[in-house]
Amino acid sequence: MLLAASCTPALKVEVANNTQLDRDDETVEIAWSEVSALKGVTPENVVVLDNDKHQVPSQVLYRGEAEPQALIFQTDADALETKHFQIVAGTREDYPAEAFGRAVPERYDDYAWENNKVAYRLYGPALETSPEKLVTPGIDVWVKCTDKLVIDEWYAKGDYHHNYGDGMDCYKVGVTLGSGASVPFVDGKFWFMDHNYATARTLDNGPIRTTVELTYAPFDVNGTQVSFVKTISLDANQRFNRMDNVYEGDFEELPIAAGFVRHDVRQMMSGDDWMGMCEAASDSKDPARDGDIYLGVILPGGEMLADTLGHAVAVKSVKSGQTLTYYAGSGWSQGGVEGMGEWIEEISEAEAAATQPLRVTIVK
Repeated sequence: MLLAASCTPALKVEVANNTQLDRDDETVEIAWSEVSALKGVTPENVVVLDNDKHQVPSQVLYRGEAEPQALIFQTDADALETKHFQIVAGTREDYPAEAFGRAVPERYDDYAWENNKVAYRLYGPALETSPEKLVTPGIDVWVKCTDKLVIDEWYAKGDYHHNYGDGMDCYKVGVTLGSGASVPFVDGKFWFMDHNYATARTLDNGPIRTTVELTYAPFDVNGTQVSFVKTISLDANQRFNRMDNVYEGDFEELPIAAGFVRHDVRQMMSGDDWMGMCEAASDSKDPARDGDIYLGVILPGGEMLADTLGHAVAVKSVKSGQTLTYYAGSGWSQGGVEGMGEWIEEISEAEAAATQPLRVTIVK
């Protein structure tokens, strides 16, 4: 939709890529306090326009609060490119959801979330007393080769371990970190939670970002009771989740290990703040048919341990109540990741977005 905004009050926004890397579909965030300074704008009528006055899909973030907290939209930006946008009051187009998550009480209290590239789930209270009796912090990967959202359809079908043409669950979790969870790592041991998540609260839910806050009951870490709150955000067009983890207890510092379990590893690579791995489909009777799964973790300032207790983890110590932020993601050889070289490029792009994000300036 083309909006005639020449005489409409507008907030001018400059978005600059100050790096030599091209950026694709990177999320831009503007505090709602900046947006609300524009007379007449509301969450229901806020519109983002590009330099050609075309509407750009956007989302108002609430972060679980009653009042708006921020406005986000996505943009490409070539190396060293600066782009210009306007925020105005207008008629919002109907943006199709490209990120979504929900609790799944019909399947033992799973919590599942996805975007147009990847899908994940983790496990809730009902699973503890189910026939599986599984207690794990691990995150499951559902591989996809479609842009459509599949969670509801796959759960309704109840046969997501079979690939009907758009992907499947061919990843084994068990009592591990799965694909990107974290646990305390003390005295050479992983200290797993005694229970699956206690509560799951969806804070935002598309069309661009889905966010969930999960709480865990206090559990023992080497003689100390520790509580844990995990917030996971996934944006459209990205393969990596942002993980904000807060551990609290009577400790000065607690080493945390974040990463993924090792199955049939094909390749492993690491850098100063990241690790990437390729492995065969692990929950499959025919791994050759079902392809390879790519996993990655990004933890600025973390120590990379490629093979510890059957896992590849990044380790960093936190104080009680301090937020540990890292990024965990996945890809599939049949779903857009052609090889390890391409996966390392995906990790590099995600790391750049995390550590050197596009610079946003409100032009006064």
